Parts: sequence; structure tokens; C-alpha cells
Amino acid sequence: MLTLRLSPASASPLPRICSGRRRSTISCEVALKSEHKPSSVSFKNDVAPSPDPARIGSRVRVKAPVRVYHVPRVAELELSGMEGEVKQNLMFWRGKSLTANRPFKVEFVRDVEGRGLVKFVAHLEEDEFEFV
Repeated sequence: MLTLRLSPASASPLPRICSGRRRSTISCEVALKSEHKPSSVSFKNDVAPSPDPARIGSRVRVKAPVRVYHVPRVAELELSGMEGEVKQNLMFWRGKSLTANRPFKVEFVRDVEGRGLVKFVAHLEEDEFEFV
């Protein structure tokens, strides 16, 4: 039987294997607190980017030829010319800048034959739509 025994952080950082008559013990010392301060994220000109709140909720029209295949009961759907609403900007998450390929989450409403109005979301790049 092996047991893990925690030792003070000042001890050796390597695991120590102790074997006794009845059982073997593996001891692993881990520093739980760091003496170093975490590095802060630096931005260009020391200004953190923030999502433009005016864009979220704005109406947009798709101007590029974009096809989606995830709308229920529709095999393929061409989005060019359709209008939707920007729901989220995925370039910023919890105050941090991300590198999303298609950062804008746009919600569309489409009348599907046999189902009525169907809401669906598509991820688009900024150059694929224009503000209405």
C-alpha cells in the first residue's frame, strides 16, 4: 500500500519513497504558496481593450457569402443578405483579449417551412457584415 505524505514546503522538491516493514510511503513536497507575484497582462499603450457596448445589440446585415449547416431541418442556409442582431463579442472574455477566429455572435430569425420562426446563432468575422 502506498500513502502520500505532505511535508513542509522548505523540504526537498523531489518525491521521497520510504519503505517500512508493513507499508511503503511516497512523500511529495509541494510549495502551496508562491513567493513571486503573478505577472500582469500588458496591453499596447497600457490600456486594456474593452468591448464596444454600442455594437452589442446592434442590427447587422451579412454582406459576405456565408453558409451554415447547423440550422434544424435546413440542409444548407446562405446568410448573405440576412439581417440579425449582435449578441456577443468573443474577442473579450472576463476582461481578457482572446483570438477568436469569428468573434461576433449574431442571432438570426428565419421562417422555416413546417416549423415557423426558428432562432439560430452564427459566428461571423467583422468584415462579413455591416451595421444597419
